[in-house]
Amino acid sequence: MNNKLAGLGVILAFSMSIEAEAATDIHCGFLLDVERKKVIENQHILVEGGVIKEIGSSINIPDGASKIDLSAQYCAPGLMDMHVHLFIDSKKGETDDQAAPTQSSAYKALLGIRKVQILLNSGFTTIRIPGDIDYHYAGIEIRNAINRGEFTGPRMLVAPHAISQLGGHGDFNSYSPDLPYKIMGPLIADGVGEIRKAVRKEIKYGADWIKVMASGGVMSQNDDPTVAAYTQEEFNAFADEAHRQKKKITAHAHGDEAIRMAVEAGFDSIEHATMMSDETAKLMVKKGTFYVPTLYVLDWILEMGQKGAIPASSYEKAKFVATRHSKSVKLAYKYGIKMALGSDPIFPMDQAIREFRAMTVSIPDNWHVLQAGTINGAELLGLKDEIGSLKVGKQADIVAMPQNPIALMKNIENIGFVMKGGMIVRNDY
Repeated sequence: MNNKLAGLGVILAFSMSIEAEAATDIHCGFLLDVERKKVIENQHILVEGGVIKEIGSSINIPDGASKIDLSAQYCAPGLMDMHVHLFIDSKKGETDDQAAPTQSSAYKALLGIRKVQILLNSGFTTIRIPGDIDYHYAGIEIRNAINRGEFTGPRMLVAPHAISQLGGHGDFNSYSPDLPYKIMGPLIADGVGEIRKAVRKEIKYGADWIKVMASGGVMSQNDDPTVAAYTQEEFNAFADEAHRQKKKITAHAHGDEAIRMAVEAGFDSIEHATMMSDETAKLMVKKGTFYVPTLYVLDWILEMGQKGAIPASSYEKAKFVATRHSKSVKLAYKYGIKMALGSDPIFPMDQAIREFRAMTVSIPDNWHVLQAGTINGAELLGLKDEIGSLKVGKQADIVAMPQNPIALMKNIENIGFVMKGGMIVRNDY
């Protein structure tokens, strides 16, 4: 039985590979050019070998090419979510410190496979995992299985864990100190020596990125979002070790001090940055630091808090943080900080697409928001030459929807066609 199933998996992977290799003519009624901020009518996209070979109103279509009629649809590049968590089962109403010690890494891998497939069907063809709650490396295994063709899923770049100080946002602080066995977060590091060792451990087991909890958080207990978790020397060690080993590094940071210290150290991106000052915003522009604001998650936490569905302390922290978050995003837009979209899904995964709409509340330019969820994400990942826009020579990551998201961003929540690397994932048309 097992041999038959294994054989079936090989056949499925082979058939998907054949589909991606075949020539396909996609007729788009409207094409969203995110690089030039233009809507172009009546465009054909020739896809072959998983790559965009030609784009135009009239192109040379090979004999025998298959055809996809999206002549009534708006075509856009595959979407990108730069802040995805896979291992929280929101249906159970669990917090991180409840889920991690009570669920195996195998359970999390199964849960994660389902969640990445939901994301892909929503239109996200590329995602980044900025640290996840697992004692082992389920995120790496999911990424590798997708890369081997054993499962369909988005392109994944993974920071396996969020490295935390003792008692920080990545530690588990709600357990009694007199339990027979101490329950701690997956990767705790304090001091320069431990920090360098933690970074090396992540890379040893396959990390694409390094993630650091630079301040306290909202959903954790007994830590303060306004307090920097590390000294400048420690922040410098994180960035130096990651970059020395040719990896990028990002920081969860709410308070301005933590944001500034991580930026000074040379971190590649900052997550949340809910209490950013003008001075720190200007520093991010100078340093070229990316900003991933994660707006919808706070809306969701506040809604759950009103229903009594999250701890009261987390609800109070969320209300405090929310008063500053919109101001930080407006500052980032004002000063021209590069922004990439990230949803931070501790909520049901099919709601991650709502991050686009949440960004428009603080950003008055829908093109800017769409760029954050496409070409800017590609640049942050160092993949701008391969993905992020509909352009000859890039991977054929294409989504389509009935109405224009530039006119109304909510329209992006109605995607009915998804192609990743030339493979049709979904076609409702």
